[in-house]
Amino acid sequence: MLFYYPNRPILIPPDPKNPLDPKPDYLEELEAEDRWTGELKWNGDNTVLHTDDWTLWNRRGEPLHYKPTAEVWDELKTIFPKRCIVNFETVDTKTKDVKNLLVVHCLMAWKGELLLGKDWGASRARLERLKYGKHVVLSETFKTGFWKRFQEADGKTIEGIVLKNPTGKLVFSTTPIRDVSWMRKVRKPSKKYHF
Repeated sequence: MLFYYPNRPILIPPDPKNPLDPKPDYLEELEAEDRWTGELKWNGDNTVLHTDDWTLWNRRGEPLHYKPTAEVWDELKTIFPKRCIVNFETVDTKTKDVKNLLVVHCLMAWKGELLLGKDWGASRARLERLKYGKHVVLSETFKTGFWKRFQEADGKTIEGIVLKNPTGKLVFSTTPIRDVSWMRKVRKPSKKYHF
C-alpha cells in the first residue's frame, strides 16, 4: 500500500494585528473575498482511511491508536466502498464529551480513481452525494459568518475554523506535507500558538 499524506492547512492568526485579543476585521475581510468555504476545526486526530484493507493512519503515516467500535466500522463500510482513501478528523481521544465521532472532510481516492491533483471542491461534491450515519458525519461547510463561527468555538471540542478555497488542488504527496496555501486554519487564541 502506498501512503498518501493528507493536505494540511496553514495556521494563521484570527487577527494579525492582535492575535491573542482578535477583532473581527481580518476574518470579515477573508469572508468578503467570497472565495473561501469554512468548516469547523474539530479537536481530534487527522486520519487517513484506506478501504482496501480498512487501515487507519495518522497524518504522519503511522498506524492510528484509536480503535473504532463495531458500530463505527459498520458505518464506514456502509458509506465507503473498496479502493477509497478518505481523510477525516477522529474526535475521540482529545475530547472529554465527544467520543467515536469521525468528521469527514476530504476524499483522496474514490473506487480507485485518485482525486489528488484535482480541486478540493470536486472531492467535496462527491462526498456530499453519500449518506452518513451517527458516528461518521460529513463536515459542515459555510460561506458566511466566519467571525461568528470562530467566536462560537470553545477551544476544546471545536478549536476554531478552517477556510478552504474550493478551487485549491489536492496535493499528491508520498512525503509529509507541511501546509497548503489554499487552506487556512484559524484556532482560538493561545500563547502556545506561534504565527
